[in-house]
Amino acid sequence: MKKITLFLIIMLNLSIISVYADDPTWSFETGDDVASVVASSDGANIAAGSYDNNVYLFNKNGNQLWKFQTGSNVESVSMTPNGQFIVAGSWDKRVYLFNKSGQKLWDKELSDQVFQVNISVDGSYITAITKDYSIFVLDRDGNILASYDSKDRLATSSVTPNGSNIAVGTKDSNIILFSGPVNRLWEYKTGGNVQSISMTPDASLIAAGAYDGKTYLFNKNGTLVWSNSTGDASHLVSINKTGNRIFAADLNGYVYLFDSTGKQLLKRKLQDKANAVSMLPNGDYIVISSLDRTISLINGSGALLWSKDNDSLSNSIFLTPDGKLIVGSKDNKIYSYDLSSFIQSKPQIPKDTTPPVDTTKPTQDTKPPLNEDKSPPTTVQEPETTTSNGSFPLIYIVPVAIVIVAAVAFIFLKKGKTQTTPVTIKEAAVKEELKCPFCGSPIEKGTKFCGSCGNNLKGKIESKCPHCGSSVGKDSSFCPQCGQKI
Repeated sequence: MKKITLFLIIMLNLSIISVYADDPTWSFETGDDVASVVASSDGANIAAGSYDNNVYLFNKNGNQLWKFQTGSNVESVSMTPNGQFIVAGSWDKRVYLFNKSGQKLWDKELSDQVFQVNISVDGSYITAITKDYSIFVLDRDGNILASYDSKDRLATSSVTPNGSNIAVGTKDSNIILFSGPVNRLWEYKTGGNVQSISMTPDASLIAAGAYDGKTYLFNKNGTLVWSNSTGDASHLVSINKTGNRIFAADLNGYVYLFDSTGKQLLKRKLQDKANAVSMLPNGDYIVISSLDRTISLINGSGALLWSKDNDSLSNSIFLTPDGKLIVGSKDNKIYSYDLSSFIQSKPQIPKDTTPPVDTTKPTQDTKPPLNEDKSPPTTVQEPETTTSNGSFPLIYIVPVAIVIVAAVAFIFLKKGKTQTTPVTIKEAAVKEELKCPFCGSPIEKGTKFCGSCGNNLKGKIESKCPHCGSSVGKDSSFCPQCGQKI
């Protein structure tokens, strides 16, 4: 009984947690689309850039600390992990640097509209990518240290936090790594336009997705560690801090997770293709936004932990280590969700059992690798896809259904344990009734004289059947009326 009750309470709590997480802890409406959101590592500060031309800073409770108006749409924001510095890129062709208090330290005009910015962990370096496919590296004082003009070839790029390495994916199918914007370290030719690129903070591993339907992983020396085929063009990749988890998404709506050796850890089908991703530094939890306006939280095993169907598309998402999800939406709002109940301290994916990849030494001495797969494709069983339609996600139905089933089982179990003791009803035996043959008064068997009239009863007593009361002979063994034995 106690175990069943505990089980019901746990399942009910899970249902309540899911419903609670479906509602934002806070939201804030700006004047236009929210293009970019980012948070400090402790989630205490949240920065946002909006098409209303403003840069915003909020505390963890959603209270606006300050905002700053630029000359045009703010396309991108970035923040140091400690929240001390915030950088913003605007369509007014400028990069802005602010301190935590909201003071503008400087702004710098570049060659074109700025659509991506990044800042190093200590705030010493700022990188910016512009609409004319140029990349700039600036110092904390706003001085341009170096720049690179891709001459309209740039499709995607990734910059290490300190600006020392820049990885570029081009429209003519090349992946290029620079040491600074001027020193080309290596170049690799893929089979299609390179649409997404991501690096570890130290550039020891570089992941890329291309329209040839492959996801690639290189080490810093340009050696192809592996390449894996996806179901369609790979348009979105992300690598975690240590490089042991590589996320990829293709145009068919499938998402994948690989380890550093190329082993496929998960493959999952979304209702539509992914447009944004945020992965925790350890790679254990991943939040994905897709074009069907759904946000999903999955763990490294591919299990769907939480999902939310929205009325508008999410432009930008950011998941903090303590489980706070920040969303920048096309409905002009910033949302904060508390998913900490789904985030566990222990990793949800098994540790790599294979030896770690040596990323410091190339497997080939001098030349970059040829364009071919170095590892055989791996086949894993896809986890069962759970999708939800309408405003009530399936993840909520499952706990409720379990609670109902458990309740029914409890009722039947209780009935099964209730024993009904059969009641035996004994019929009272009809006493052998004797009457005085002279006066009719009742007398007991063996009586010699009637107590009422005093006559001698010897040889005169008339017996009665003890079952039906009929008169029977003195020496009879069975009743002549009912046939019962006397």
